[in-house]
Formats: sequence, structure tokens, C-alpha cells
Amino acid sequence: MRFALFICSATLAFAQSAGTITGTVSNLPGEPVANIPVQAVNSSTNAIYKAVSSANGTYTLAQLPSGTYEISIAVQGFNPFSQKNVTLMATQTLRLDIHLMDYQLDTLGDGREFRVDLTSPHPTPPGPTPRTATGKPDFSGVWYAQRPVDPGKPEPLPWVEALLRERAANNSKDAPGAHCLTRGVTAAGALFPYKLIQTPTLLVMLFEDDIPSHRQVFLDGRGHPKDPNPSWMGHSIGRWEGDVLVIDTVGFNDRSWLDPQGHPHTEKMRVTERLRRPDLGHLEIEFTIDDPGAYKEPWTMKRIADLDPGDEVGEYVCENNKDPEHMVGK
Repeated sequence: MRFALFICSATLAFAQSAGTITGTVSNLPGEPVANIPVQAVNSSTNAIYKAVSSANGTYTLAQLPSGTYEISIAVQGFNPFSQKNVTLMATQTLRLDIHLMDYQLDTLGDGREFRVDLTSPHPTPPGPTPRTATGKPDFSGVWYAQRPVDPGKPEPLPWVEALLRERAANNSKDAPGAHCLTRGVTAAGALFPYKLIQTPTLLVMLFEDDIPSHRQVFLDGRGHPKDPNPSWMGHSIGRWEGDVLVIDTVGFNDRSWLDPQGHPHTEKMRVTERLRRPDLGHLEIEFTIDDPGAYKEPWTMKRIADLDPGDEVGEYVCENNKDPEHMVGK
């Protein structure tokens, strides 16, 4: 009986000392957004707490122990949201309103539904992995935009953390894509369809988005130039590890963003990609970013792409860009 009373007392004490994080989830125009999953991760225990926004956009994360939390949202149609170092005191009710950024700033005809379709799973033809005459997997084909599987967990240096806060406060108005500039090696193929053409000595990537709209991966055994000219896409060479194509890329400039949140990089960055084609209809892609000038440790993001056998990449021209003057920051 005493044991039962102790449990009841402990439970009551926790309930009386627990805190709450609550607020409203809204889109860029300020309209409430329903059915949005909100997640809180305790920084000390890694315990995860979840809630879903109601019809009027409100959410409540209740019965939270005091501590520091990361609040995040990852949902199709909106840029991922993350706010770290949210401190909750015992018995406190903390209000945190969340404003989500639509992929296309709620523009008509090319808005959230269009992006959701691009990044959602698509029916694919069944069949085994196609292979070349030498027995290696053949990555050739037209692929839907890459879908995120794991965004990775970068550990930024202090100057990167400050820059991320600045870019978030400025609504990402300085994103390269908003100024007709390429999105970079980790984002090419992540928004629009792209095509792979594989030969024994070269893998060519043609992107419907991004400028430049192509990449070359040399498979002929050459090395990197001793002093590569810094570029948006870098210099890429590939080698086979069984059925996995490992692509090593160096020689970057420091102007591209690694993801929609605006993670930057330096010219020291080295990117290692691993491409797998487990069957006819799917392509698995891993990017490992190693940049000691920006991050404490290398980190890996993972994506998957679906085969689009009935399509071709279109022409993409960034001209008469009227967006920059409307990009609102601080």
C-alpha cells in the first residue's frame, strides 16, 4: 500500500510541476493551418512529445518536464521548421506561435499542391535493377524530384548558427534560387525532375531546375585537379564499391545553400554521395557533407527518387525575375 501511495504521490507531483507549450500554427498569410504535427524533443533526455494542430491551428504540448526543447515541424508543402533552445520552467505555460513558409510563397498555379505532388511517392514499374554490360547497376532514366528520408543532424559552428538565425529572420530572401542562381550540389534534383545518363566512363546529370543545369561525374579513373577552380557544383569523380556508386566532389565555391533552411558551407567542403538502385523503380541517394570550416563533424542527408518512365526533363530558364524586390526580410 505504501508503494502504491508513493507512486500516486510522485505522479501527482509531476503533474503539478509539468509545463505546457502552446500556440498557433499559421501559414505565410497568417491563416491557421490544421492537422500539422508538432514535435518537441527534450535536449537532455531526448524524450519526444507530439501534438497535432486543431481546425483553428492551435496546438498544445502538455505534461512536459521542465528543461530545454527543440520544437520542429516537417510536413509536405512547407519548409521544415525548427526552433532550438526553447526553455520551459516548471508549471510554466509557454506560448510559441509557429509560422510556416509555403514552398512557393502561396503563389497561385505553382503553389503547395504542386510541390507536394513532386515530393510525394509515385507509382513505379516493378522489376529488377537494370545493369550495364559490365554488370554494374545502370542509373539511367528520368527521375522524379528526390524525396527527403533523413535531413541529417548538422552540428554547426557558431558563425553558422548566427547565419542560420539571420536567414530565418529574413524569410530566406537571399536564397540563391530567388536570384536565378543555382541551388547547389545537394539541392539539384530535389525540386524538379532530372535525368541520368550513364556510360562506362561518365555519369551525366541533367536537371530541369538549377543553373548550371548539369553535372558530370567522371568514371574513368581520373583524380581531381590539383587546384580546382571553385564552382557551384564542384568537380566530381566516381568509383564503385560493389553495387554502390561512390561520388567524391571537391572544388566548391561558398555561395550555395545545402538545404531550404540555408545551411551554408565553405570552400573546404567535400561531399561524398552514395547512389544505389535497389530495383527498377527507385534510386537511393546519400550526401555526406564534410566541411571543417562550418561544421563540427561530417553529417549525412538521405533521399529517395522514383522512376518516371513516361516523362522527359523540360527546359528551365530563369529570366525576367521579378521576385527579389518582393522578398521581404528585416
